[in-house]
Amino acid sequence: MQKKNKIANNHEKDTSRTAFLLRQTEAIAKTGSWELDLQTQELYWSDGVYMILEFEPQSFTVDYDKGIEVIHPDDRDMAIREMNEAISRGKEYSIQKRFVTSTGTIKFIRSSGKVLFDATGQPHKLIGVFQDITDFVKAHQELQSVKSLVEVVATSVEGIIWEANATTFEFTYISKQVERILGYSPSDWLTKPYFWKDHIHPEDREAAIHFCHEQTLMGKDHTFEYRMLTKAGDYVWLQDRVTVISENGKPVILRGLLIDVSASKEIRKRLEDERNLNQQLIQYLPNVIFLFNEEGEFLLWNDKLLEMSGYVDADMEHLTPWNFFDSSQTETLIEHLQTVIHKGYTEIETEFVSKSGERKPMLFIASKFTYKGQKCIYGVGVDVSQRNQLIKEQKRLLKTIESILQFAPDSMLVLTSKLNLFKENSSFEKLVEEYAAKLHYEEDELKKLIVNQVIASMSNEGKTEITIPKKNK
Repeated sequence: MQKKNKIANNHEKDTSRTAFLLRQTEAIAKTGSWELDLQTQELYWSDGVYMILEFEPQSFTVDYDKGIEVIHPDDRDMAIREMNEAISRGKEYSIQKRFVTSTGTIKFIRSSGKVLFDATGQPHKLIGVFQDITDFVKAHQELQSVKSLVEVVATSVEGIIWEANATTFEFTYISKQVERILGYSPSDWLTKPYFWKDHIHPEDREAAIHFCHEQTLMGKDHTFEYRMLTKAGDYVWLQDRVTVISENGKPVILRGLLIDVSASKEIRKRLEDERNLNQQLIQYLPNVIFLFNEEGEFLLWNDKLLEMSGYVDADMEHLTPWNFFDSSQTETLIEHLQTVIHKGYTEIETEFVSKSGERKPMLFIASKFTYKGQKCIYGVGVDVSQRNQLIKEQKRLLKTIESILQFAPDSMLVLTSKLNLFKENSSFEKLVEEYAAKLHYEEDELKKLIVNQVIASMSNEGKTEITIPKKNK
């Protein structure tokens, strides 16, 4: 008797333990089992079903109507149809539907069912399992939302978004923009393992692959440019901006953006050509050209400056503008520099001192200029040695003429192109002074009379005699 009681007690303990484990398993897995008697329409829910629906386990008795009531109104017809079809055909089924819980929360449920038959082969019971897949569905919806957002972004971005294996460089994703920019469909690109490598311009391929591989091994994000063959058979310049994703210090994924830079590449080429042309023009100008920043560091100069100064390019890195002038001029030059900074322009004529100490008079014209983001002084230096020599020659010639006039004979008279007296020499003055009184003229009157007669006789070739009659008193 005691043995039977012991066996019974052990059985109760096992049953209790099994029920406890089932409840815990259902709670962890968010599942619940159910059973529907097809003859009596009695319905049984395990504790897990009550918990999914946010009821206290076994707090009320359920029936077929209650089982239908908890299904979302929009899913009821589909659920009943699937269940009836399973019963009539004797097949298993699995559907997704929604439950409305006791608190009004909507949960997504995976419902699986199976028909049990009695001894006569008639459908007897329908048993099944409910699984709460709300978290999975929401995660999937979020993922789809993210994917949709990625596609929207990828489509709106002026470039091709891609992802590839960091070891093999095989692409696992490429946005639809590839079709617009290069003409290939995403499937064209993704179905061929070496598509990217094979379509890089032969002249760029080795360098591009080597650079990307090298930077990837070091885990460095990088940007590089190369030409890519389009489906139409042309080449376009692409800029590839690559991000390296590493795990435990090892690169595993590459993500990037391919941008068509053909237009900007062409613009840069034109600018470079223009810059080279300008550089050549600067070098061949007959005047000194220079550019220095506010710290006095030379940024640009031409060969004419080197020729006149005797310095070489290597020297210019260590020179300042003050090295080309006498120290006595420093204060004046600083004043002019301040004038350029505040007013934007100045001119100064001073002596330019070469490396050997040779001096040359030069006119410097300077103005403010922005070069590569720096505020600079741009200037031109003109050698005025020849001009000064000409001025000196003119002054010497003028002095010679003045000397000739001073010592000219009494009868000599020189007129300008405007027929005015070029210079009143002493001899002519003495002539007028001596004869004015004798001929009864005022000195200015006689002088004017002589000049007028000279002018009147200018059309005559050779010598002309001028007669001045005596004026009646």
